[in-house]
Amino acid sequence: MDHCYEHFFTERLFWRKKVSAKMQRSFDFALRFPSATLPSAFRLILLSHCFANLRISPMKKNSKKNARRLASHTFEQLEPRSMMAAQSLTGVGVTPPVAPPLVAASLDGSGNNLAHPEWGSTAEQLLRRSTAAYSDGASAPSGADRPNARAISNALSASPADGILNDREFSAFVYAWGQFIDHDLSLTEAATPRERFSIAVPTGDPLFDPASTGAMTISLSRSAYDTSTDTATPRQQMNSLTAFIDGSQIYGVDATRAAALREFVGGRLRTSAGNLLPYNTAGLPNANDAHRVSDDKLFLAGDVRANENPELTSLQTLFMREHNRIAASVAGRNPSLSDEQVYQHARRMVIAELQKITYSEFLPAILGERTAASAALNAYRGYRADVNPGITNEFSTAAFRFGHSMLGTDIEFLDNNGNEIHEALSLRDAFFNSPVLAETGIDPILKYLASDRAQEIDTIVVDDVRNFLFGAPGQGGFDLAALNIQRGREHGIADYNSVRAAYGLAKITSFAEITDNKAVQDSLAATYGSVDKLDLWVAGLAEKHLPGSSMGATFTRILVDQFSRLRDGDRYWYQNALPADAVRDIQKTTLADIVRRNTTLTNLQPNVFFFKASIVGNLFVDANRDGTRQRLEGGVAGLNVSLVNAVGATIATTVSDSRGNYMFKGLDLGSYKVIVTPQNGGTAITSRVLTITRGGNLSNDVALAPRPQAPAPKPATKPTAPPTNRPAPAPLQAGMPSTAARASMFAAMGSSTRTPSNGR
Repeated sequence: MDHCYEHFFTERLFWRKKVSAKMQRSFDFALRFPSATLPSAFRLILLSHCFANLRISPMKKNSKKNARRLASHTFEQLEPRSMMAAQSLTGVGVTPPVAPPLVAASLDGSGNNLAHPEWGSTAEQLLRRSTAAYSDGASAPSGADRPNARAISNALSASPADGILNDREFSAFVYAWGQFIDHDLSLTEAATPRERFSIAVPTGDPLFDPASTGAMTISLSRSAYDTSTDTATPRQQMNSLTAFIDGSQIYGVDATRAAALREFVGGRLRTSAGNLLPYNTAGLPNANDAHRVSDDKLFLAGDVRANENPELTSLQTLFMREHNRIAASVAGRNPSLSDEQVYQHARRMVIAELQKITYSEFLPAILGERTAASAALNAYRGYRADVNPGITNEFSTAAFRFGHSMLGTDIEFLDNNGNEIHEALSLRDAFFNSPVLAETGIDPILKYLASDRAQEIDTIVVDDVRNFLFGAPGQGGFDLAALNIQRGREHGIADYNSVRAAYGLAKITSFAEITDNKAVQDSLAATYGSVDKLDLWVAGLAEKHLPGSSMGATFTRILVDQFSRLRDGDRYWYQNALPADAVRDIQKTTLADIVRRNTTLTNLQPNVFFFKASIVGNLFVDANRDGTRQRLEGGVAGLNVSLVNAVGATIATTVSDSRGNYMFKGLDLGSYKVIVTPQNGGTAITSRVLTITRGGNLSNDVALAPRPQAPAPKPATKPTAPPTNRPAPAPLQAGMPSTAARASMFAAMGSSTRTPSNGR
């Protein structure tokens, strides 16, 4: 049947000619309403035509008998696999054939697991690996015997002036993607009625209590929880989103928000001027800093936090555009499909892209491409109905907040070549600042994310979010590090050692086992006093990184556990639910590809999660000696090209290709020179100093002097003929060329005509 449906959808002409209008309407009806039963006669025509025209069919024998048997089925019974087989191409980067849409998951995540339809759906409890550690065993926050959260932040998270850059050269895309995916996985909203669990500010805190009143606090409200919990079943927080990587932040998790985001024409999502997200003119729930812009000036997306910062909003916008790009491709080639069918198809492919990028680019970056952790996440063995994909408290409240330590202090706006085109925006001024996107668009921000180097994953957090989050101290500002610590306690997260044990790791007995950094060891000891009192978020960030990774052992275990279950427990996971050719298309797609498809940016490194840069150029013959390559000045192949660093050491060599192009990839920050060696000896050509300060490509064409032309040979001198007594020839008539002159003319014209004789 899979082959049959595929053949049917790629042979529309047959049906236009040979099927009656009534039959065509019956088919169109069935396509819109798959559960409707088609007339048996139509099914027989369909099946007989397919079996007659297929070169290879598993049902070739007894086709009439099989056709009668299958004619009794509804389209719904035959639909899922046949749809996927027919949709051999997807619109992801290629031309899809005429085919029905792919089956997509529900918005709220329900029904993914047929035996446990609630697993991974909205309004489900966060899971726990470690035992809840509420101080009263039921709901009172943990950590009553631990130091003050703001005091810990001051001791361990205060940032040096220049910060500490990531030693594996991550780009800013790492933390931006982490936040984007986090907003697809979990959201714990405030409890109703509101419960306060504010952070007491230490007396005399330089920023939050400069007058030493001892009465200042940093506000925090407790999270919504399952009210059925009690001392026998401790408080469990609720996840307002689906657990799956399913585009919740793009499409929403309820029908009202999803509808507000749609055009209901051509399967497209709504946009505003500049191809940006739509504005929240309907007044739907949206997070906002009321001090900056009015609610109707904020953008609307699937998640209420979409306006938190321009980097996040740019990614939200990028994937709205990607949805519309795929929808236009599918609708253009499948004019019979409804708006709903095109929308669900495009949504399904965007979800697949999110899944692929997260598991093939993002996670290998932070966990290391050649580590056991990455190997575990690469080994997909298919859907497992016994796996609960739910989000754990340890993951959402601690481990997946590692990106907070990677933030920089400014957001820059760069053109395609990495040049600043707008005044930089400090991070503290970027929160809920949607007007800046309306002014600049998303391209300069996405280029910045690919070009800027992220901070190290450690306990350090920049002042813009540690002291000035959502406002100045004392004027509504927060300390993100202190909030993370306090939130973990409010959720009853167990201490670091207990969590390690729950994830199969040995408990540590000294601060030296956490990190090799003596200063951090001393700060932990001075602040906490005991290794059994450590907060999970702090100690997890302080851990020494595993070899080849940017994550310590504890956070690695938590991430591998969570992302393994998110994949293995998702029946709609792209490698499980899409046909093989669609999977191949998806696996070829990178985040860089999606950026290029939907913006004007072209100058991007292949893997935008790494800051690495390239020096590229062309070796050309400078025919007019102006130093600039012109259209007709060709490249020179086969020349040796060397790259030397700032101390003159050769670090790479290559040979120019058939068009004269060369490339040096994977370069770090620093200064370089390119040296070109002529083929036949001679003086080597050395470039100017090339300084890399950004990711992407740095262009360096090299002009080669044209070869000097050899002097033209002198014409041979004819020997002087001896004098004769012959009479002089008669003079030529005016306008008549001589025989010799005519022969010369023919030669100049390239003619092969022989010299005419005098007798002609």
